[in-house]
Amino acid sequence: MLTMSDNDIWTLYEHPLNERVRVLLRLEHLFRQMLHFHQGSSPWDSRMMITTLFDVLNLFSRADLKTEIIKEVERANNSFAALIENPHVDTSRLSTVLKALRHITNNLHAMTGQIGQSLRDNPFLTSIRQRSSIPGGTCEFDLPSYHLWLQHPLEIRHRDQGAWLKELEPINQAVELLLKLIRNSSEITPCRADNGQYQQSLESDRPYQLIRVFLPQHIDYFPEVSGSRHRFTIRFIGIKGEGPISHAQPTSFRLAICML
Repeated sequence: MLTMSDNDIWTLYEHPLNERVRVLLRLEHLFRQMLHFHQGSSPWDSRMMITTLFDVLNLFSRADLKTEIIKEVERANNSFAALIENPHVDTSRLSTVLKALRHITNNLHAMTGQIGQSLRDNPFLTSIRQRSSIPGGTCEFDLPSYHLWLQHPLEIRHRDQGAWLKELEPINQAVELLLKLIRNSSEITPCRADNGQYQQSLESDRPYQLIRVFLPQHIDYFPEVSGSRHRFTIRFIGIKGEGPISHAQPTSFRLAICML
């Protein structure tokens, strides 16, 4: 949710238009979930932090993921570097962005091997991961070493969790910055969908990356977005009774179509 200038509270829905942004959004979701549970104090928070860590490692099993993220960072760097000579650009802000992109690029290149390899090689985490695919497979009688670790004081668990997170921090920083730049690349404009459906054509030679739909918090319907490089469609769906139904009424919303 977010608050916009008219003092209404809005709910945001996002839809990626290419595979790179799809992966970035999934990583952002998992990193935020992992950090949320890392800040918790109970053994159940630690369990969920580790479970989410395994989800992140599963995404990193794609051998080309680090290369894809580096390419996206370098593409963003080239896009912003091209603005240096533009007299209408805030050079101070542009310099800050370029500095952040260079810093992240250097950190990513400094990561050797596959992302998270030392976490995969960690015997303690490996023992938990092997049992995690079994329903209830991490019970105390299955993994007494895990049960013992969960009983450790909070500062010990946080120390270990912090060390695991530190190895992934360059990726987390890259994801956060890239998505911030993409989201800030477009103005948010008011739109209206007749009969609960909205369609817009896109210029096929422009690399659109993300659609953002804003709806007032109090409404009881959501956007279903389908899109490609040529066009996208938004259908508004309500939830009543046993399932979703089309919201076939004029609908006001706000829209941003983002790209670097």
